[in-house]
Amino acid sequence: MKYLRSVKKKFGALRAMFLAGSVMVANSASAALPDTADPTNAAADGDYIGLIKGYAFDIFIVIGLVLSTLAFIVVSKNMIATYNEIGAGKKTWGDMGMHGGMGVLLLVFTVYLLTEAAGVMF
Repeated sequence: MKYLRSVKKKFGALRAMFLAGSVMVANSASAALPDTADPTNAAADGDYIGLIKGYAFDIFIVIGLVLSTLAFIVVSKNMIATYNEIGAGKKTWGDMGMHGGMGVLLLVFTVYLLTEAAGVMF
């Protein structure tokens, strides 16, 4: 019985220290939260529709960058696969040049279309 009381006493002290520590951590963590960043095309104060349009524009630009990155990865993967097939004797260096040229054209066309779409959007 004596042992059980000492365990309860230690557990109560540990619980009190945990609660005090969590309150201190919560206060210090909420003290330094940053403000939200304004969109690239910041609207005037109070213009919430303009603010939403600005954030939508920024989201669209990020999605365009992700699409361009995916196109670059696809072209790179295709070039590596063609290089491996050259080593196996299935393709020639001319095939690799053709894949590279078409890949560059694909990337330029993708970037051009995304740039035009960004200009139309805002």
